[in-house]
Amino acid sequence: MFKEPIEILPSVFYTACATLKGPDSHYGTKGLKKVIHESPTASKTCFVFFSSPGNNNGTSIEDGQIPEIIFYT
Repeated sequence: MFKEPIEILPSVFYTACATLKGPDSHYGTKGLKKVIHESPTASKTCFVFFSSPGNNNGTSIEDGQIPEIIFYT
């Protein structure tokens, strides 16, 4: 969570990283590689998820995505 919104640009790769606290969960079971959101004005926003090298705590694209992204256009 950021104190201020951040701008993300089209066709640029970003790495989202989080430290989650709390009881065990299913760690993003049945995660999606691509999420497309269509707004009421018919514009589309597409998020594509890739595996990230490094300390991924045994997660993958399908198991362990960030649980929620809140955005506006």
